[in-house]
Amino acid sequence: MKMIKLLAKKHIKEILELLNKNEEMYFGQILRIININQSNLSKLLNELVNAGLVEKWEEKEGYKLPKSYYKITKKGRQALIFYKLDDKFKDIPDNQFLKIQNIVAEYD
Repeated sequence: MKMIKLLAKKHIKEILELLNKNEEMYFGQILRIININQSNLSKLLNELVNAGLVEKWEEKEGYKLPKSYYKITKKGRQALIFYKLDDKFKDIPDNQFLKIQNIVAEYD
């Protein structure tokens, strides 16, 4: 359930898709593309790293402050499926969605 809550947060989909399109990006690049303040982006990226969806490493040489790089993991790419499923569920009529919910509830 924690994973679903994380994936449902604002900007998470955008971050994962951006990292999926690029091999790796540093913090400043992500910040310039995504319309979010620096502290919120930092918090979201740390949550993604802690969940194993994104890898982080720092380049310290030649910089006063370390330059943080991010890369989507295999688990992060798999999590993108969540958003595809979400889009598919939006197309299902309400009466069909209730049937699906009942089937899933049998497995809880």
